Amino acid sequence: MAHLIISSKDIRTLDGLYSLNDLHVVSGASQKHKPANFMRLETTQELIAEIDRCSDLSNTFKSNRGGADKGTWVCKELVYAYAMWISPKFNLEVIRAFDQAQQPEPEPVQQTLPAPIQDDEKLKLINDVAKSLGITESIAVVSATDIMAMIQTIRNYQQQLARIQTNPAWVDQTIERVKNATGRHFGEG
Repeated sequence: MAHLIISSKDIRTLDGLYSLNDLHVVSGASQKHKPANFMRLETTQELIAEIDRCSDLSNTFKSNRGGADKGTWVCKELVYAYAMWISPKFNLEVIRAFDQAQQPEPEPVQQTLPAPIQDDEKLKLINDVAKSLGITESIAVVSATDIMAMIQTIRNYQQQLARIQTNPAWVDQTIERVKNATGRHFGEG
């Protein structure tokens, strides 16, 4: 039995039947569309007789005048007929709600982790950086931000080494700037 939701409202069920009273409220609760009016129609009575004659349904409708389950309860075929009686627009809403209810629940999608890094050089580089930081554990968890900072530091060292190789005087100039900025003299007596 399909769990029916129309206009974001649950339609109650009882013993395999749907609440016409709930459908009446969802359709706008017009006086002329009361469930009792629908059930008195000759065409509705003929449809009930035909369903009873041709169907294996144990019951096509039930009317409870009191208690917690008060109201008119009908089979799916009568839900369709009631919706058609109200309006084509409401009929379409009911059809779509039943179609939606018949859809199987989507299977949960299992999230897959990205493939591990296969580039041995990158792993070796990260390992070397970890060792240089004094990390001795065989497994280290490092945030992506820290890894990017380490890579940027290594790139800066590469750039500095490239300057030293192409301009040895740059080293002497940099040492002089550090001496002047700090007021210290390194390795001098």
